[in-house]
Amino acid sequence: MSEFLLFVVPVIAAFYFILLRPVIAQQRRRKRDVSALSVGDEVVTTGGFYAVVREIRTQEHGPLELILEAAPGVQLRATADAVAYVSTPAGESARQARVS
Repeated sequence: MSEFLLFVVPVIAAFYFILLRPVIAQQRRRKRDVSALSVGDEVVTTGGFYAVVREIRTQEHGPLELILEAAPGVQLRATADAVAYVSTPAGESARQARVS
């Protein structure tokens, strides 16, 4: 029985540290980023599109709705689940535009 435990415990620990822990950290980071979204943030969607948040609509029932601008004049409706990560927060994109 102790031989079995000596094999199983390290396997479970390795599984946790190699697979589960990075996924949990990524989910926490994504949740934090989405909750801190603001108008003007540049985001990358789960489909791989870069877009700028133009409007955030909170609904009494249902998911958070975002209006994203993928190109000048091209607006998309999306849920917060469509945001993979925030590539540039609103304040940084304004600073970068002034520097360029």
